Amino acid sequence: MKPSHHNGLTSRASHWHSLIMKPINDQLVTFPLKLGFVFCLSLSVVCLDAQEIPAASGASDGEKLERQMADDIKAKNWTAVESRIADGFQSVHPDGIRDRAGEIALLKQMNFGNFTLSNFKSTTIGDNIVVTFTMTVGETIDGKRLPAKAAYRLSVWKKGVNGWQWISHANFTPIR
Repeated sequence: MKPSHHNGLTSRASHWHSLIMKPINDQLVTFPLKLGFVFCLSLSVVCLDAQEIPAASGASDGEKLERQMADDIKAKNWTAVESRIADGFQSVHPDGIRDRAGEIALLKQMNFGNFTLSNFKSTTIGDNIVVTFTMTVGETIDGKRLPAKAAYRLSVWKKGVNGWQWISHANFTPIR
């Protein structure tokens, strides 16, 4: 079967042309295919730079950072904790958003019981590490004892001249 021609295009090309060119108010609008192609290409380059660090071959840097931070908070080693929290730090909790000073004040009110950290996933992107994990801990916040229940956490760490800095954290454990 010989392809038919329409406006100088084969039937296959004409089919794609009709999908790309859509009439709007009796005008033809060409979708910016080149822009879409450049976007997809850029996204693939960014994704290629990200790499998951498997915990099976030992603890990842993200896991080590989280375990050390949790240990220091439990031990109330505020010098170590504060030295690793970046100036522009932000966190989110069920009761609101906090900056560095607000997070430090919250941490100082916490009384950790025994805790378990598990299900780590770390992704390194340049000089940043994104860490997701599960924390099971009995916490006392603002004098209220929270149940020891597993909750998801997310942290972002950035490597700088002073080592790794905690720049963001999300904790969705309800404060009751």
